[in-house]
Amino acid sequence: MSFRLDRAVGHAADVATSLFTSAALETLIMKAGLARFQPLPRAGDQRYAKTQLVASTTHAAVAAVVRKHDPDTVDALKEFVRLVAQRASNQQLASMVEAVRAAGFDLVDVDGEMRLLPLDEPASPLSQAITALDADLDRAGLTVARRHYRQAVESLVDGRAEAANGQMRTMLEEVIVQAAVVQGFTRKRQGEGGKALAYLIQSDALPMDDGGEYIHGLWAITHTNGPHPGTSPAGEAQFRVQALTSAARYLVDRFLSLKHP
Repeated sequence: MSFRLDRAVGHAADVATSLFTSAALETLIMKAGLARFQPLPRAGDQRYAKTQLVASTTHAAVAAVVRKHDPDTVDALKEFVRLVAQRASNQQLASMVEAVRAAGFDLVDVDGEMRLLPLDEPASPLSQAITALDADLDRAGLTVARRHYRQAVESLVDGRAEAANGQMRTMLEEVIVQAAVVQGFTRKRQGEGGKALAYLIQSDALPMDDGGEYIHGLWAITHTNGPHPGTSPAGEAQFRVQALTSAARYLVDRFLSLKHP
């Protein structure tokens, strides 16, 4: 089994040694659930150097994940990354964010608490687990898009594929329009996703060979097999939630100034 977050754990380990005392690191390791991987005390109860303590603990935990496919250890390593991020400076956090995003996750501040969130599709209703896109829409003030996104996920989980399709289309339209507004587009009435997308492409803010074709293709897909009973199988609705989640994140990151520290 591979472990995609090994680089992020490495960055977090480096940051942790500069943030915490030896005693605080031992407490951090316990809080994360990694105490069983901590090296045994040496003779005379002499503490390990901070770098050796963190390196030995995290290396042993990552090895256990690869060797034993242990989901509890995966969760513990994620918690270690999250706890370190909670104390990190903006500069330290920036290096961690890049490693985390490369593994398919994101580090975001949700109500003053750092969260490690999936970048792709939600695995459960958002009343139980928010996604990185949900957090980004909230931070960008896109309340309409966020409401429809949550409704879409809930519909998908409840087996209402057609409803999920319609809500995802509305979510993507709102993100497209708001991205275009930032670039100078004037919205004259509700909707206008097609006009907003055309504006982005024709103004060269979103050239066809640099993201425009990608968004245009997904926007076209949202107009087929939409919110009409019996027109969309569950598998297609699942694909749409995944694909449009990625598209919306792309637009938010590109146009709506959600820069990581």
